[in-house]
Amino acid sequence: MEAMVIYGHEHGKYSAYFDQIFRLRYEVFVRGRGWSLPSRGGLEVDQYDTDEAVYFITLRDDGSIEGSVRATPTAHSSLLADYFPHLVENGVSPRGPGIFETTRFIVQPTRRTRETVRKAKARLLAPLLEWCLEKGLVHFQTVIDASALASYVEITPHTRILGLAHPFGGGRGVPGGGECMALRWPVSTDVLDDINLYGSSDYAKFDPAVSATALSMH
Repeated sequence: MEAMVIYGHEHGKYSAYFDQIFRLRYEVFVRGRGWSLPSRGGLEVDQYDTDEAVYFITLRDDGSIEGSVRATPTAHSSLLADYFPHLVENGVSPRGPGIFETTRFIVQPTRRTRETVRKAKARLLAPLLEWCLEKGLVHFQTVIDASALASYVEITPHTRILGLAHPFGGGRGVPGGGECMALRWPVSTDVLDDINLYGSSDYAKFDPAVSATALSMH
């Protein structure tokens, strides 16, 4: 399994990978979840797919994408600041030079079990944290479906929510929408260690009581 980091301005160099990324996003978010997103020709591309965007992908042996996530600098490109500022209730700014934001997170292991999904997440998130550390970033943040919070806390107890859950408009099968929330991870070696442990064969089953402190707003 190979991990790659590609930049938005490298579209010409990695056009085949970008085609896979945007096609996979269309299949997962537009067709699968029924989200109303800009798309054309089976590709999902939005206003945050700029030259500044950074894409982290993991590749199977045949070159197809197993996992993909986009990171953008919040100073210029932030879904949270532009569309969901009400999710931030602890007084922090959703924009900053040391803060990147992740969106369009996808992992699709060939055989889908709790263990394979866990390892696929770690294979994608570890290179992301390593890149953030190399760039000297302070935090990265994301907007999630509130039901997914436990999975982020399971990866690291350093997960910090930025506010309470709020309703959002949904797609098919989500009448009236659902609930979403914003969270941050600090960019630290502790979080990277947590991710690597989460993806290892030594990982123990998550105990929510151990990570209860992560649910406080910081």
